[in-house]
Amino acid sequence: MNWWSIILIPVIGAFIGWVTNLIAVKAIFKPYEPIHILGLPWAIQGVVPKQRAELARSIGEVVEKELLKVEDLLDQMKSPEVLNQITHTANNSIRAMVEERMPVWVPTTVRTVILEMLGDMLNKQMPQMIRQIIDQASGSVVEKISLAQLVEDKMNAYEIAHLENIILKVAAKELKHIEIIGGVLGFLIGLVQVGIVFLTT
Repeated sequence: MNWWSIILIPVIGAFIGWVTNLIAVKAIFKPYEPIHILGLPWAIQGVVPKQRAELARSIGEVVEKELLKVEDLLDQMKSPEVLNQITHTANNSIRAMVEERMPVWVPTTVRTVILEMLGDMLNKQMPQMIRQIIDQASGSVVEKISLAQLVEDKMNAYEIAHLENIILKVAAKELKHIEIIGGVLGFLIGLVQVGIVFLTT
């Protein structure tokens, strides 16, 4: 066997393996729309566009059952950090409304005292009020809100190109590794072929 054949066979194998995996990665998304081939009963379409509805439904179910539940969101709203933020925001909004509607003839000193008393009262009472509202609403919220359906609807509303960009941002390195692995495996297969030819000649 010539030396150039020993080099060329693994290189060609690496190229074929790389191109094959490259096409496989591209076929995850493209073509977006089905391409019908004359005379054949099936069409060519990317895996994600073709299985979009099923993929969105599966992801929604995983998010709701395994990652995030409505009950978890409600419990998070009761955390001290969230309650403090809600209290602060509500406090500022209510004080601004009261100050805006307070008669202009009210002296500044009195106005300040009233607003400070109102702020103290809100800071003391608002967290408990929010907890009660969340507790009272939690039952109906859990029954009426489906995170799985929300995720499914959101994914189905995205354009395929936008979904592709999202997935590529998350898994760009992994997909590139798949292409490289294809080249490496192709090169190794080429070396095996060279070894077989060398041993049988």
